[in-house]
Amino acid sequence: MRLNIYEKKFNAISLLTVFIFFMHCAAPVKNLYPPESLSSDNKKIYVVKHTWHTGIIFSRNEANVYLHALADEFLNASYLEVGWGDMDFYTADRGNIFLALKAVLWPTKSALCVVGFNRHPYLVFGEERAVEVIISDKGFINIIQYINSSFALGSDSLNIKLDTVMHGPSRFYLSGEKYHGFKTCNVWTAKALRKTGFPITPFYAIRAKNVISQIRRKK
Repeated sequence: MRLNIYEKKFNAISLLTVFIFFMHCAAPVKNLYPPESLSSDNKKIYVVKHTWHTGIIFSRNEANVYLHALADEFLNASYLEVGWGDMDFYTADRGNIFLALKAVLWPTKSALCVVGFNRHPYLVFGEERAVEVIISDKGFINIIQYINSSFALGSDSLNIKLDTVMHGPSRFYLSGEKYHGFKTCNVWTAKALRKTGFPITPFYAIRAKNVISQIRRKK
């Protein structure tokens, strides 16, 4: 009798696990992805993998109308890469265990890193680190608006720059979102990509490797 009870409990847990798995397995969003193959309005974006982080690359000119938070910045750049992460860890000269644990264990402030450049993403990062995704015009608007909404704005409705500056043409900005163990930089990237209708599952995008592998498998 006791064995039957344990067996029923095990079966119930197994069914719940399968249910959660399929609930979180994203399908393409109808009328967003895949885009019409011959449409001249389709856009190209790229997801790039760094050691722990991922970033989203897009055309500066194509995003200009929707990226109000950076309206007057990076105007000479052909491409922008935007990444998001825990503010203290992301902006530190060198990360450490304390900063990493703090970022994971409880909600913390976050920041966006924006880098402008002119060479094609494959020439900058290589095809092993950067993955191209072709999306619809509507999907492109959605992802840029999502990125734009991640910027914290001051009382003057302008972005809030952080003092830390990386090497080269890059800047850090305060984000209005909180970072925690279940919303990492890579989950943010996956959520942004999901706005295009792409069938990525943010729930399984904790690591940069997970993000890239999902994109390569489903695009």
